[in-house]
Amino acid sequence: ILFVLFASVILFVWNLMLSFENWDGFSAAKFAGLGNFRSSLSDRTFLLALKNSSVYAFGSTFGAVVLGVAMATCIFHLQNRSAGFFRLALYTPTMLPTAVVGMMFIFFFNPVMGLLNSFLKAVHLDDLTRVWLQDKRTAMACITFVGVWKNSGQVMLLCFAAMQTIPASLYEAGELDGAGFFDQTFRITYPLIKPTILLASVNTLGGQFKSYDLVFTMTQGGPGTLTTTVPIYMTKVAFTYGKFGSAASQGVVFTLIVAAGIIMVRTLLRGDSYEY
Repeated sequence: ILFVLFASVILFVWNLMLSFENWDGFSAAKFAGLGNFRSSLSDRTFLLALKNSSVYAFGSTFGAVVLGVAMATCIFHLQNRSAGFFRLALYTPTMLPTAVVGMMFIFFFNPVMGLLNSFLKAVHLDDLTRVWLQDKRTAMACITFVGVWKNSGQVMLLCFAAMQTIPASLYEAGELDGAGFFDQTFRITYPLIKPTILLASVNTLGGQFKSYDLVFTMTQGGPGTLTTTVPIYMTKVAFTYGKFGSAASQGVVFTLIVAAGIIMVRTLLRGDSYEY
């Protein structure tokens, strides 16, 4: 209890107090009022970081949930020994360290010897090749794609476990009523695992909002500030510029946005609960 109290409440309150002060980490802190919040909300780089974090978090969460639920559905209907192999294979990306995943996809998107550009050249689509992680049109999309690839396995495992708890008698009753595969999936399976989908969505969204290591490994927030996210920018403001108060105010604003995003997802996925 003391650890949870320290890790959540006490640190948040300390950060909130620090957001109203100017402190460089060495000298005495000076009260700044709302000055840090005004400077943060007028900082174009911070606003860009907020946009990037939101695009990455919502995009990768949506993709991971859709792909994870689809993979769970496919595996659930595999009634042979290969189901175990596919579960392991599809869950493997989740087990890999994020830094390793980032390095893997740096080589995948490499403009000179990367697999993607090499494939496009091999099929005579040279016009589609580009510097993927340095192009403003594709940089965030590439990072979001990697986020989907890494997190879909966890969603798949949660949803697959929920599907296994559904009584077979419900599917048998559906077959007697003439329900085919899609009717059973969308009228029986998905409504019954909706609480699990909500859990997976909220868990993934929270993790993606605070993601630091994947973006930093792949682009370090560059080129320039093109792919900078809030965690990366907060770290730079605090430890490079010595503006801990400004970084704390950014953290408070970011926390409010994350909370609003989670509440929005819970509202959208809220529905009836079924007993079976």
